[in-house]
Amino acid sequence: MKEFQMFFFDVDGTLLDNRNHRISPAVMEALTRLQKNGKKIVISSGRDVNTILTMPQLAAIAWDGYICRNGSVIADAQKTELFRVFFDQATMAGLEAVSAQLHSPIQYMGHDDWLNCPPTSDFIAACEFFHRDPAVIDVRATRPDDQATMALAFDAADSDYAAYRTIPGLTVLPTPFHYADLVLRGIDKGVGIARLCQHFHIDPQATMAFGDGINDLEMLQAAGAGVAMGQGREEIKAIADYVTDSVDRDGIVTALQAFGQL
Repeated sequence: MKEFQMFFFDVDGTLLDNRNHRISPAVMEALTRLQKNGKKIVISSGRDVNTILTMPQLAAIAWDGYICRNGSVIADAQKTELFRVFFDQATMAGLEAVSAQLHSPIQYMGHDDWLNCPPTSDFIAACEFFHRDPAVIDVRATRPDDQATMALAFDAADSDYAAYRTIPGLTVLPTPFHYADLVLRGIDKGVGIARLCQHFHIDPQATMAFGDGINDLEMLQAAGAGVAMGQGREEIKAIADYVTDSVDRDGIVTALQAFGQL
């Protein structure tokens, strides 16, 4: 069996089930065993570090690294940033223009988060999925000097976010939960794998990555072995090296056992 040195895990729908947002005991035990065997485990999410650390199960794990905001922010085990990239002014202007055209808010993620106009029913539906209070976020107009590493757009669950796709240099990553991730083109979780492999002096071929969503595609392609969760998007399954069980059936454990890592 091939020996892998570093393991990358998406959060929602991979580590956490989509119903209760919990990590199962079997997966927690598997993560512990990997680290006891000298392997590195990395969280790879659209979330930021601070949001990750508000979740007790995720905060209780001594992660060896963090790929956050879909590769826009990368940090080491001490949460020291190794990489951060911001939208340029033209992209920010494009986002503001589309938001105004659609009368739909954008949630920007910079040094802090803000919503650029009043919330809509789709924003509230997205908050319900994350068990997040929609009243917590700061609602204010975007200022000329504001900076953001990533943003969220909100629409119907089956939307393709066509208007946002007209913005040059922007990648649109829809989800079925009333929101889409918006990131700079060329920035993705695969970039995070490359940078952390360089940081730790690990061959990318000695890595495994687990994911279920469209924002995990480049990560699964960049890893030595890409694992798609059983309930994941068909696009992810099509490019994966291995399709495992669903998150509700401990798909992470199934794949680790199949590859002889436990």
